[in-house]
Amino acid sequence: MDGSISLSFDFLDKYVRFSRPEYLQVYLYIKYCFEKDGYVPPPEEISRAMDIPAARAEFVIEYWLSRGELTGDGGRLTVAEGNTSAAPQATASYTQRLQHLRSTKPAYSQQEIEGVAAANKQISGMFYQAETILHKVLTQSETEMLFSFNDWLGLPVEVILMLLSYAAKKGKTTKRYLETVAIDWSEKGIDTFEAAEAYISELEAADEAEHKVRSILGIYDRGLTTTERKYIRIWVNEMRIPTELISLAYDKTVANTGKLSWSYMDKLLQSWVANGYATEADVKAAEEEFYRSKGIDKDKAVKKGKFNNYEPESRPDYDKLEEQILDMMLDED
Repeated sequence: MDGSISLSFDFLDKYVRFSRPEYLQVYLYIKYCFEKDGYVPPPEEISRAMDIPAARAEFVIEYWLSRGELTGDGGRLTVAEGNTSAAPQATASYTQRLQHLRSTKPAYSQQEIEGVAAANKQISGMFYQAETILHKVLTQSETEMLFSFNDWLGLPVEVILMLLSYAAKKGKTTKRYLETVAIDWSEKGIDTFEAAEAYISELEAADEAEHKVRSILGIYDRGLTTTERKYIRIWVNEMRIPTELISLAYDKTVANTGKLSWSYMDKLLQSWVANGYATEADVKAAEEEFYRSKGIDKDKAVKKGKFNNYEPESRPDYDKLEEQILDMMLDED
């Protein structure tokens, strides 16, 4: 022991810019105790040393466990060697992590909450404004839930109220939903008005884009499956594909498969993006060039008009030919 604490460059790159200061402070204290005396301090000791609630200390410990920076079982924890993210994050599903985090939530008596609210105008104001946002009188259970968002998860009052406003706008105000979102925001470090405002803007933009794609695909009378929503989020949020290309891909998918095939449509869009096509005109120009290079008469390889439904048996099936050409274009990418 040389009287110093070491942190890897990898650890600093991952966490210094993106983790909440409180999380880093707790981790440094844990690492100090571990390297000095060979043990990870329990939440109660961290609470006394850093002047934070024990339940909050336990939550932060769970945060570092979920990222593999702390490891262990049976109540005995150690600091992971090399500060590298290990298996716990990969092996535990999101649902399992939520269940585990919920198990760390402390219980609050109504008397305790009322005592804090009487001494803290922000907390009492939060309850009043929450009733205005939700258009209802809060139950004891809901009061405890909102109080826990501040005490247990460490979310400021203004962030909690923004969370409620966002949820109310979406029409999702069940306790389960609100608590899941609050945990997610806490883990993401969304702990200022500005951060919450920016994050909500991102979520609303994603919702708007999803609505536009649903309209293109004619999906009005049902919710999206997880797989369908994943495709849309990839196209819109990650790949930034223009709406006109998504519409064109849908038309070609239905024309060539007779249905909405998500995998086929995704293959089309992935191919177009890989080739740098940003507009419908880009795609059509590339098709024209492809027909020319293969010596195929484009005018004959288009779909038949409504006055040209009869085909002799010896006439080529141009509908099938167009599908084969499209597949050839995809395969050559």
